Amino acid sequence: MDAMNEITRRPTRTGTAMSLSAAGFATLSLAFAAEMAAAGALVATVVLAAGLVRGSRRVLDAAGGLFFLSLAIGGVSGPGPESLLLAAIASILAWDLGENALSVGDHLGREADTTRLEVVHAATTLVVLTVGAGVVYGIAAVASGGQPIAAVVLLVLGAVALVSGVRR
Repeated sequence: MDAMNEITRRPTRTGTAMSLSAAGFATLSLAFAAEMAAAGALVATVVLAAGLVRGSRRVLDAAGGLFFLSLAIGGVSGPGPESLLLAAIASILAWDLGENALSVGDHLGREADTTRLEVVHAATTLVVLTVGAGVVYGIAAVASGGQPIAAVVLLVLGAVALVSGVRR
């Protein structure tokens, strides 16, 4: 087989850039919640980058777990839910875009022009996450009654629902 016709089955550059950008935004959003949460998100971003470089879904999933722990740490520190919701949207988006970059790279190759495909995927995912976060925020505002632990529980449940919805 000719070397020019071989597909480089690596994560796409566009997807990698968008994923790391979303991870950076998640880290920045968590910096408003708590320093420890931001440090955890920074570690998650580094792990996400490593997963994209290696092309490993397991490492990407580990990064998603680290983002989740960072969100939990941020939620326990007691800030308002706004920064946590922004960080949740960005971290789920980062993980999903990383997974998509791996899938598209496996199927079409790194050299294919996939920008339009990946931007549409990112926009659609962002809309779904934003609508879901709006619902979670509304429920947290109504049901929390001034008790921060209720807001944290609702945020975690909302994040799990968002991840499962995006995954399908």
